[in-house]
Amino acid sequence: MYLHVHFAAIAAWLLMAIAGVLWVMACGITASKMEKEGIAFWKGFLLGLLLTPLAGLIMIFITRTVRPSRPLAPTVSRG
Repeated sequence: MYLHVHFAAIAAWLLMAIAGVLWVMACGITASKMEKEGIAFWKGFLLGLLLTPLAGLIMIFITRTVRPSRPLAPTVSRG
């Protein structure tokens, strides 16, 4: 008699599980990009997991803008 209610509950749980897996995947991708920029993987993953993967992308952008484009040695003149 209440079969449709159970089906709706199962569908809702599956939808939340899929959304959770997609969230974790986005956090992992963002954390791997942060690792290439010099930030530890687990720090980036936890940042994305607790806040949002968008915060991780913003942190990557900030890290790129703060870092100098050339190493220090070629910028120093020897004269």
